[in-house]
Amino acid sequence: MAPGRIFSATYRVYWSETDAACMMHFSNYFRVCERTEEEFLTRLGFSQRAEPGKRIIMPRVSASCDYKSPLGPGHSYRVDIVDIVIGRSSITYVYEIFNETTQRLSAACTIVAVAYDEASGRSVEVPVELKEKLLAAGARLRDERATG
Repeated sequence: MAPGRIFSATYRVYWSETDAACMMHFSNYFRVCERTEEEFLTRLGFSQRAEPGKRIIMPRVSASCDYKSPLGPGHSYRVDIVDIVIGRSSITYVYEIFNETTQRLSAACTIVAVAYDEASGRSVEVPVELKEKLLAAGARLRDERATG
């Protein structure tokens, strides 16, 4: 893994993911970020296949993406998780999407998820086991981000 990357996954753009201008549709950038998050969490031993009430539910509460250079059909690209910031009940993922075909940064995205309890319908603290595994993988606590 290169410096500055917590996790990376490589994909290619399918024609069905593009718009009429033959560029990957803006909404698909969020899909590939979530796909990369799922692969990362699976490697850490977490899954959504558990029974209701036993899963770690993390709905998205904020998402942004700065588009830099388009991805087109057949382009190979890499999604890097470059930062993870853990709050009391939130996890902020920062992604860079790099077009390996053109050797250009395609997008920089941020997604914030909140730990959620299905039974109560409320946010809860990030589970300790998840927090520990994220920190071991290179994540930081929110106050570490503010102080450096």
